[in-house]
Amino acid sequence: MTVPYQFYMRPNTGMAMLVALLVLGGCATSTPHIYDAEQEVEFLYSRSGPHSVMTSEIPATFGQPGGRLYLPEGHDGPAPLVVWQNGTGEPIGTYDAIARHLASWGMAVIGSEDRQMATGERAVAMLANARLWSMTRDHPLFARIDADTFALVGSSQGAVSTINAHTQYEIGRGATALAIHGTPTDEAIAFFRLDMDYDAGAVTAPTLILTGTEDEFISPLWLNRALFEGMRGPGLRALAVAHGADHIELANDAGRFRGYLTAWLLFQLLNDPHAAQGFIGRSEIMSNPGWSVADVSQ
Repeated sequence: MTVPYQFYMRPNTGMAMLVALLVLGGCATSTPHIYDAEQEVEFLYSRSGPHSVMTSEIPATFGQPGGRLYLPEGHDGPAPLVVWQNGTGEPIGTYDAIARHLASWGMAVIGSEDRQMATGERAVAMLANARLWSMTRDHPLFARIDADTFALVGSSQGAVSTINAHTQYEIGRGATALAIHGTPTDEAIAFFRLDMDYDAGAVTAPTLILTGTEDEFISPLWLNRALFEGMRGPGLRALAVAHGADHIELANDAGRFRGYLTAWLLFQLLNDPHAAQGFIGRSEIMSNPGWSVADVSQ
């Protein structure tokens, strides 16, 4: 991992044992987060969008894991693509609710049953498949996906995958935007005896960096601040730390992250001007009391 500086910490034993049980993925069962209507952007995009959602199972082939595709019904033209990348040990089903939510706002979402995605290889394979399907006239997905307008999104090990898919593969360098959640420290990676590395300094696409105040063992503020400051590309960057969120917050319906994650992707992929107000100008996220730290590059 390449960040501007290194920080060494002694993990709290109790916390370390807890997250060891969760590995770097984990399936959340927490009570749904209640959003504040006064935060207009966050509140709007935390609610379901205008589209019904169709899902399609992707069969496993040649020993490779299958997956799932989520499509918005009645979308005006091809839908931009979100390539979802899972946390350690988790399939796309762990993130079913947030994938459906994003699709309800007019984005196609593709995910894999692969539970070890750190290299980014699986993500770029899904992207290449979606691009092929969208261009094949006799395929059911012909002209339904705009796979040239795509975002790479991932949680924990999936965040590592997102960075690697973008920085290590030519097809991934064309990403319109990234969103990374719970990116692990070197210490956390070593603690779980995982073999993965990433260079966030090579990221050039606009990037939303998410973590929570309760994620101090795996993805603490100092690391996410270093990621934010170490990305030297021209794209807009946003750092957001949700008050009370832990490492598995992005599972299921994405909890505290759902509103701004959705807004970020709509802003980047569909040029939604209302969603953009969450991050630019007098950005809503910068003054939202539900976020203990927020910063946006201007």
